[in-house]
Amino acid sequence: MFSLNPNLTQQAFLIGNERTPVFVVDNFMRDYSDAIDEASKLSYASDKESVGAYYPGIRAPVGTEYGMSLLRHTQAIFYKIFQVPNQLTMFPQNGSYSLITKAENDMDSLQCIPHFDNNNTFSFAMLHYLNEGDFGGTGFYRHKPTGFENITAGRVSDYLKAAQNYIDTHGQPEKRYFTESTEHYELLHNVAYKPNRLVIYPSTILHSAFIDNPQRDVCNDPKTGRLSANFFIEFK
Repeated sequence: MFSLNPNLTQQAFLIGNERTPVFVVDNFMRDYSDAIDEASKLSYASDKESVGAYYPGIRAPVGTEYGMSLLRHTQAIFYKIFQVPNQLTMFPQNGSYSLITKAENDMDSLQCIPHFDNNNTFSFAMLHYLNEGDFGGTGFYRHKPTGFENITAGRVSDYLKAAQNYIDTHGQPEKRYFTESTEHYELLHNVAYKPNRLVIYPSTILHSAFIDNPQRDVCNDPKTGRLSANFFIEFK
């Protein structure tokens, strides 16, 4: 169950001035239909405690069998590609099926700009795109006023001050999904959505769901919407 596809392809990108690794695997699993079936039967939460402050949608917990299989298949990647020290151990934080559901007019300000998941050096996010369809992918960004691409612990204060100063000077961000470059953030790379594509990146990097067609991507039906499985992982 949930075995690797022998015909998978994989590629690592180094993006931006900070040469941040982003790892992409296509045709990742031989058969992931059980994950889609599982996702279609769950109850989804929309409260910020369950979903997170930045995600403009709904989430439901991933089942143990699928989640553990995915983590087992990817563990070696973190040590090889992301240079995690061998003495550190993987600690999964959570895994959720996710759907983009917010209309742009209903989005919070923080959902209208790129964000970082946390500032721990050896923390990572992992996406597995699931449903068939032509949906938006994931964009990675540079904060122009500071030049920061990764918001590490030593940068958080300077970044937040600079970002707030920009907003105080230029006004609140437009209520829309963030995609292409603006005067505030520069798009570094966009990883397109593709069914059975796995994307892994550090939690510190500024990123956003690249929703360039909300009419297509905003959907609360796990059978037809932009369904992904999202995992957050830390090494200690």
